[in-house]
Amino acid sequence: MRVVKPLQGYNILVTRGEEQSESLSQTIAALGGNPYAVPLIDFALPKDQQSVKKHIGQLNQYDWLIFTSQNGVKYFFELEGKTEHPGKMPKIAVIGSKTKQALAEFGYRADFLPDEFVAEAFTQQFVRLVKQNDRVLVAKGNLARSVIWEEISRLGAECQEIIVYETIFPEASEQRLAGLLRNRTIDIVTFTSSSTANHFMNVVNKHGLQMEAGEPIIVCIGPIAKKTAEKLGLVVHVCPDTDYTAKAMIDSLIQYLEVKNQEEERV
Repeated sequence: MRVVKPLQGYNILVTRGEEQSESLSQTIAALGGNPYAVPLIDFALPKDQQSVKKHIGQLNQYDWLIFTSQNGVKYFFELEGKTEHPGKMPKIAVIGSKTKQALAEFGYRADFLPDEFVAEAFTQQFVRLVKQNDRVLVAKGNLARSVIWEEISRLGAECQEIIVYETIFPEASEQRLAGLLRNRTIDIVTFTSSSTANHFMNVVNKHGLQMEAGEPIIVCIGPIAKKTAEKLGLVVHVCPDTDYTAKAMIDSLIQYLEVKNQEEERV
């Protein structure tokens, strides 16, 4: 008897950046799905690097360094490698497990990781560790929110944000995405960030494509991406409750499809 895999026969759009899409595509394929990797975001070093390098050169004057994403880690250390600094790193805090893993690849250990991987949960727990006169450096992307900076500054600590990378739209993906949507090839769309949702809808609107309710199935990695997708007029069918990772997103999708298929069988 042939075992039917949980994602068997589903055409699933993978919208995350090219460097990070391979592992998600492999997971989908292993579960029987057909991944369509169409990167809707790409990343680059910031245009203004001088101010960033200035703060990196003063790392020993900070008490905490915060990373909000894997890309923040990657591009920070790319810039750090081009900058002279005293060599002493402050304590390091990260938002998610993947960011922690990325940090470890550069030989550093995270001193703080929140229970829930969103900025609001991070600040709620992290502020207990911050003293009034502490100096905190936040390495982030140009589109990342300023929730952490706002909360830490409110406590009286000195908080400085530096933009270590910029999010851009890969123009080469536009026609491919439009074609897949026009031909109704895609059954399921995955969003791993607000930017992927924004860029998706930019293409939909630019090409005059219609999104029917319930088709395709929309899956978001966490509440921020979900909120963005809903503001854009999309119906979000799947979003993990707490663990905002690609694995949790796929696990939640499988659970959703199981319930959906059971309900359809009863009809």
